Amino acid sequence: MFLSKILKRNLLLIILAFVSCSSGKSPALKADGYVISSEEDAASERWAEYLFRHLKKRAKDPSTVVLVKGTQQGPENFKKIHIEVAADLKHSYCIKHDEKRLHIRTKDEATALWMAYQVIESISNEDSKISTPDLPPPVIALNSSCFTFDFSYRGPHYSPNLEEDMAPVYGNDMVETAWGLWGHQLSKIAAKLPSKNVYALVNNKRNSNQLCFSSPELYDGVRNFIIDEYGKGEKNSHRFMLMPNDNTMVCTCPLCLQAGNTDKNATPAVAEFMRKLADEFPRHQFFMTAYLTTHTAPEYELSENSGVFFSTIELKKGVALNMDQKETKKFIQDLRQWRIATPNLYIWDYGANFDDYLTPSPLLYGLQKQLIFFKENQIRGIFLNGSGYDYMPFDDIKTYVSGALMMNTDADIDALTRNFFKKKYPVSGTLLANYYLGLEAEYDSKNKPYNLYGGMRENLKTYFNPETFTEFYTQLQFIIPKTSGEERVKLEKLFTALTYPRMQIAYTQGHRQWGYATLNGKKLIPKPEVRTWLAALKNYENYENLNSYKETEGNLAEYIGEWKELLAGDSYENQLLEGAVSVLSEKDEGFEKTQLLNDGTRGFTQDYHQGWYLNSSKNFRVAFSTETLKQGGKIRMRFLRNERHRILPPEKITVIADGNTVRTFTKNDFTVSENTAMVEMALPLLQFKNIELHFDQDPDTKSIIACDEIQVLN
Repeated sequence: MFLSKILKRNLLLIILAFVSCSSGKSPALKADGYVISSEEDAASERWAEYLFRHLKKRAKDPSTVVLVKGTQQGPENFKKIHIEVAADLKHSYCIKHDEKRLHIRTKDEATALWMAYQVIESISNEDSKISTPDLPPPVIALNSSCFTFDFSYRGPHYSPNLEEDMAPVYGNDMVETAWGLWGHQLSKIAAKLPSKNVYALVNNKRNSNQLCFSSPELYDGVRNFIIDEYGKGEKNSHRFMLMPNDNTMVCTCPLCLQAGNTDKNATPAVAEFMRKLADEFPRHQFFMTAYLTTHTAPEYELSENSGVFFSTIELKKGVALNMDQKETKKFIQDLRQWRIATPNLYIWDYGANFDDYLTPSPLLYGLQKQLIFFKENQIRGIFLNGSGYDYMPFDDIKTYVSGALMMNTDADIDALTRNFFKKKYPVSGTLLANYYLGLEAEYDSKNKPYNLYGGMRENLKTYFNPETFTEFYTQLQFIIPKTSGEERVKLEKLFTALTYPRMQIAYTQGHRQWGYATLNGKKLIPKPEVRTWLAALKNYENYENLNSYKETEGNLAEYIGEWKELLAGDSYENQLLEGAVSVLSEKDEGFEKTQLLNDGTRGFTQDYHQGWYLNSSKNFRVAFSTETLKQGGKIRMRFLRNERHRILPPEKITVIADGNTVRTFTKNDFTVSENTAMVEMALPLLQFKNIELHFDQDPDTKSIIACDEIQVLN
C-alpha cells in the first residue's frame, strides 16, 4: 500500500511536470483592452458581468473594458476573456489560455468569484492601467491547465478572513457566512424554547448543561430556525453544526436509550437527529463532531449531505505527522472508523498560541506538512482555528498563505510570502518578509512541536529568538516614519502589538541582556525605556480588535496596570537574589529550573504564566542556604489565587531551620486579596545555616501552588 502511494505520487508529479512543460510560459495578459464574454446561461453571465464591473472600475480608462453577449466580438486588439460556470466540471477550475483568448471554466460560483480577482490582479501585474491596491497578489498563474482544490472547505480563522468582502477574494470560507449553526450555537436555540424536554435527562433529572437530541421539541425548534433564517437551500446551501455542549453528560431519557445512547456515548441520538435534518433539508449540509461523548462513529452510513469534524488538539503541532507518533496513529484509527459512515471528514485544526496572540509565531511550514498528511488521508475540509476576531501580528500573511495551501498543498510558501509583503508593504516588505520567513525557517530546523498554550518562557525554549526579534523591533521602529498611507497605518498597529513581546522578553530576562532592570547589589532597578514601551503599548486603545494578548483573561489594560505597579516602587529588594534556591520535591514539566523563586521580578496576578513558579505536588518543598546572606530578618511569600485553573495557596506552611521546625502557618495567617494570598514572618535567618519551606495542600483537592518570590528582607 505504501509503495502504491509512492508510485501514484510520482506519476502525479510526472503529469504535472508534463503539463508545465507543454504549457510553457503563460501568454501575455496585457492588451489595449479587455473583452468579457460568457456562456449563455444565468450563472456564467452573472460572473462575466461581475468581472466586467470590477475590472472596469479599476481601469484608468473604463472604455478599455467591454462586455459582449451572444455573437458580439468586441475590438480585435482587445484580449478576449470568456467565463463559464459548469456544474458538471470534474475539476475546481480549468483554464485555456493563448495569445488572444483566456477561457476560464469553474465548477461553482464561489470559485468564479475568486477567479475573477485572480484575473484582475494578474492583469494588473502586467498592465499599469489597471489599479488594484486593495487586492492580494494572485496565488495561481493563468496557464492552460485544470486543477482540483485539495480541500473543499477552507477556513483560516483570523481577523482578515472575517471581513465579509475579503474572504471570497482569498478564496476562503468564512464562519459567519458559511455556517447557519457553528460550535455550540445549538444551545442558543434550545434556550429560547419553552419546553424543558430539550435538555438532557441525567441521573433522572433534566440538566440544562446538556441537550436531549431525541427531543421532538428540540428538533422542531432547529427545523423552524433553519426554515426561517436560511430556507430550504434553494438559493444558497449552508452548513449546520450539531454539537453537544462541551462536557461529558449524556442524555439517558427513554427516547435516547431507545436510539442507542449509553451513559458515556451520545453518538446514536446525535446521529439520528442529524439524519432527520439531512433528509428534510437535502440542499443543506449537517455536521456532528467526533469529540467527547460523540467520539464513537455511528454503526450505519450517514446521508450524503452529512459529515463529521475531528479535532486535532491531541496531534503534535508544527511538525510532520507520521504513524510512529502514538497520537497520530490513534487519530488515523478513528478516521478509518468514521470513514465507514461518511466520506465527509473535516478537521478542526489549530493555528495560534492561545495564551499569547501577540508574540510572532511560525505557522506555515509546519501547516504545509500537516495539510499534505490530511490530504493523503482523504480529509475534505479544514477549519484552522486562529486568533479569530482578535488581532495577531502577521495574521494577514497567515490568512493569505494558509488559504492558498488549502487549495494546493504544494504551493510555494516563500514566493507567496514575498509577493504578498512586496504588494501590501512596498517600503517595509523586504524587512517583514525576511523576519517572518526567518522565523519559519528557524523553527522548522528545530523540528520541535510548539505549544498551543504557553507563555514567553515556553516560546523562548521552543522557537523564539530574542536577539533576532529585538533587532527587528528596532528596525521596524525606524522604518515606520518612511512609510505612508495604508502601509503606515498597518505598521503602527503591528509595532503596537509587538511591544507586548518586547516587554515580555524584558520581563523574563529581568536584569540580564534585553531585560527591564539593572542589578544594584540585591536590588533590581527598572530601566527608563520601560516607560517608553508602556506608552507605545498603550496605543492599543486606538485599535478595535487589539485589546487582548490571549484568548481569555488577557486584557492589555490590566497588563499595563501590572507593569505600573511593578514600577511604582522604583526598585525591588530580595537578599536571595542570585542565591541558590532548590526544590526538593518533584518538579513540574517546564519548571525544572527554580529561578522564578528568587529572580527579583514580581508575578503578575492576571496571568499564571507571568512570573509564577508552579508546582502540583501535594508536598512542595523548597530549601536555601543562608551562608551567602549578609542581611535577613524576614521572609515574605506571595501565592496566586485562580480557582478557574485550580491554582490555590497552600493549606499550611512549615518552616524548618537546621532540621528543627521553627514556624508553622495555616491559611488563616495569610493576608488575602482578590487574586493573591501573602504571608510574612519575622525570622533571624543569620542564626541558621539551612532553611526548608514545606508547603502542604489539602490531599482531597487537585490544586496547584503558584509561588511568586521567596523574598528575604532585612
